[in-house]
Amino acid sequence: MKELYNTLPLPDDRPVTALCVVEDPSKCPHGYSVVAKSHDQDLDADLWKDGFFGKRITRYLCLSKTEGPSGFVIDSLCVINDKDAPPNGYVLLSKTYGTEQRAWRKRQLTYRLSETSSVFLAITDIIILSKSKKAPEGFTMGGEINGLVLCYKSAPLPANPMLTRVLPSLPSVNLKSIPTSDYTPSGSITSPTPYPIHSSNANPIKSPVRPAPIPPQANPSSDDNVAEKNHLVVISTSTLSGFTGLEGVPFTLGPRVLSGVNPSRSNGGFNLQKTAQEINVEYQYSFATEREALLRL
Repeated sequence: MKELYNTLPLPDDRPVTALCVVEDPSKCPHGYSVVAKSHDQDLDADLWKDGFFGKRITRYLCLSKTEGPSGFVIDSLCVINDKDAPPNGYVLLSKTYGTEQRAWRKRQLTYRLSETSSVFLAITDIIILSKSKKAPEGFTMGGEINGLVLCYKSAPLPANPMLTRVLPSLPSVNLKSIPTSDYTPSGSITSPTPYPIHSSNANPIKSPVRPAPIPPQANPSSDDNVAEKNHLVVISTSTLSGFTGLEGVPFTLGPRVLSGVNPSRSNGGFNLQKTAQEINVEYQYSFATEREALLRL
């Protein structure tokens, strides 16, 4: 039993990256696998289903997990009518591989290529049902072509190796190995700051050795006068000066504005002293072009 289990093929959960249609299943291109039999009854999976008279025409679907544009996978497919346009973002599989013949007779197969980094699920398997009209468990129905039902299976893409790599662990610290002879009880520590020491494991080496700086005195200003009137004490405690890059720039009107070179534009570009007649003359429009266009209709 173990030998039989080892001979069974392992499930291939790699995403499908390319599709094609061939006339002869024996001429499946390299890197592709042909869907030659139906999944439910193991019958011929010919998607053309031609009549019994004349030359027989056959079409078989092939899928690949190694070919196609790099960095792209197929995440969806659907079947549409012969004269319908493919949905937005979908690719139409319209010609046979190698012979450039018409791929479908009444229905068309479309699929969507997406970047690997932009999708979470991708198609990993495609099957064809010859009798059942219901997708098996774990599969999604994609549509029907000449009495055969296409179903596909989706699965999450493999995780990005850059996101799943193991970070190096930090070195562990054994707290019991730290000597305690260098620590002095808190009662024998003289703090240079006015704040009392409450920790029994205080380290005098890491304690501050100078008192906190005295806050700078506030400069008298109009804001300070308002604060004094409201009985408020305003003290600046900032230790770093901030600069905006506009220090020393005088906020004055330009010489052209002061000299009145163009007084007609002194009010936002409009001369408010114009009379009604001057305004009508300046903004008069005959609408001759519009009237001429109406006569041509």
